[in-house]
Amino acid sequence: SASDSAGATLTYSASGLPTGLSISSSTGLISGTASTAGTYSVTVSASDSTGASGSASFTWTVSTSGGGTCTSAQLLGNPGFESGNTTWSASSGVITNSSSEAAHAGSYKAWLDGYGSTHTDTLSQSVTIPSGCKASFTFYLHIDTAETTTSSQYDKLTVTAGSTTLATYSNLNAASGYSQKTFDLSSFAGSTVTLKFSGVEDSSLQTSFVVDDTAVTTS
Repeated sequence: SASDSAGATLTYSASGLPTGLSISSSTGLISGTASTAGTYSVTVSASDSTGASGSASFTWTVSTSGGGTCTSAQLLGNPGFESGNTTWSASSGVITNSSSEAAHAGSYKAWLDGYGSTHTDTLSQSVTIPSGCKASFTFYLHIDTAETTTSSQYDKLTVTAGSTTLATYSNLNAASGYSQKTFDLSSFAGSTVTLKFSGVEDSSLQTSFVVDDTAVTTS
């Protein structure tokens, strides 16, 4: 907006606007839909019939994702495992309602390892994240162990999204109760990505990695 001390009619103009945007010469309103990603240095000017003028400069950044229309949703199937061994691809016995490990909510959870011998368990599900969406991957994790070391990672849980490693946990992260973990999956917008938990246990002393109440939430 601009004002003129003489009360004269102002004419607006702009340079450097993002592709797809334009300015109204009579009101100064910039409108339209930005169509090309990039950083734009914009200068808006207002002038009257006497040649008096003023200007303001600013920078706009147009991103390739995270804008536009996105329907908020939770995308994972059977996210709390309460439907049993469905939707997820899991090693035998991983999705369970065993009372030996408490669920975060309900009765089912995904329990990887805990054998006290050389063992590998996996749990995975593919999810398609719509274009233009931000996405967050969350889950609750409980770890308990019989390992006594305070320095060596004998048993590990690796969490991946496609070929990207999101986190690695081990017997050193054992603690009472569940803690929530959160990861940004916005970079996978417009594609399908496989979320995978891989638990690897060594030859002795059990470590249990218990996952529950997962979610991929778009916004």
